[in-house]
Amino acid sequence: YRMQVFTPTMTGMHWHKHKVSAKHFNAYKQLGKRMPVAVALGGDPVYAYSATAPLPENVDEYMLAGFLRKKKVELVKCISQPDVEVPADADFIIEGYVDPDDELVWEGPFGDHTGYYSLPDWYPRFHITAITHKKNPVYPATIVGIPPQEDAWLGKATERIFLAPIKMTMVPEIIDMEMPVEGVFHNLVITKIKKEYAGQGQKVMNAMWGAGQMMFNKILVIADEATSITNYKELAVYVFKHLNIATDIYFSQGPMDVLDHSCSKMGFGGKMCIDGTRKMEEEVEERWMNENIKPGLTETFLTDRFSEIKAVNDQLLQYDIPCLVVSVEKGRRNHIKELHDQVVQLKETEGVKMILYVEHTVNAKDLTTALWRFCNNLDPRRDSFISERPSQHNPGKYFA
Repeated sequence: YRMQVFTPTMTGMHWHKHKVSAKHFNAYKQLGKRMPVAVALGGDPVYAYSATAPLPENVDEYMLAGFLRKKKVELVKCISQPDVEVPADADFIIEGYVDPDDELVWEGPFGDHTGYYSLPDWYPRFHITAITHKKNPVYPATIVGIPPQEDAWLGKATERIFLAPIKMTMVPEIIDMEMPVEGVFHNLVITKIKKEYAGQGQKVMNAMWGAGQMMFNKILVIADEATSITNYKELAVYVFKHLNIATDIYFSQGPMDVLDHSCSKMGFGGKMCIDGTRKMEEEVEERWMNENIKPGLTETFLTDRFSEIKAVNDQLLQYDIPCLVVSVEKGRRNHIKELHDQVVQLKETEGVKMILYVEHTVNAKDLTTALWRFCNNLDPRRDSFISERPSQHNPGKYFA
């Protein structure tokens, strides 16, 4: 994934443990052999895209590159690592090897495409044996940081290109898929399905979390064919209308992106699915208040009562989206949970289905930035608190 330079002839080789390069390295380690490696920079831009594409392990990235450019990729042998072939039109080739017997090197932290620094860890050393280049080479580079940056559109290409294979091979009921740039690729995925039976949302959830790089997804939102998933306002109104917090949100845990700094443990953390599809009779529980009511609160109502609340975005309530974004000056461990328990006991908050808490340094009224900060700093299993109480508007029912 990246190579931190340590000496003129040695870099780190940061490959993620979930990816194919790490599997190749483990195979060489079992054989007790050095692993020859070549890094190709430049050439046809399609090479960089194909290298990032979420292909099955038995599909060659060069085959995808040839398909996209409509002609085969010409390969030539490396000079110092002749067992490895590289594109003949690459601008630079860095040849070398990784020795399984080497001590690992402490690599990172690194400012990443998430807009945050990814955490340091131990990775193999890459020893350089040759660097070659063509005449007048161009060194390719991109800018990473707070999204959207250039890489956001590579992600959008993947979203469109791989929608059809996902539909055909794994989840045929999927109609469309959207990865908002604020979610930084797989942190936030919205899926539209053709719903035909109870529990179909959970079926899609399980299928997607078990599918290739979709295993890194953190927040999955599922809607049905009655709404658009690219018109976010329309989508939010529809999802919240059909959402019972107590019964329609599911938590799990599993593999996560190594670059995700918010996980409880490196590469392992929580996941959340929000089932915003219309509910069948079997999916509705009588205990819960299932009708929607308009909350009766404002920003000043909360800031006047809680000194740690610095700002509240209550504008979504005007559009029948029962969600608040709250900026909090956090001062102690478990502060947010304690605050949340107090807020949801107020009678005026009945009808609010979700409250997103962000740091007081985040402008709660800037939805794009607040959503980016929220998605990146959240471990859903660790950081979600579901509260319930008897409804004051509908006696005998409970509200969550």
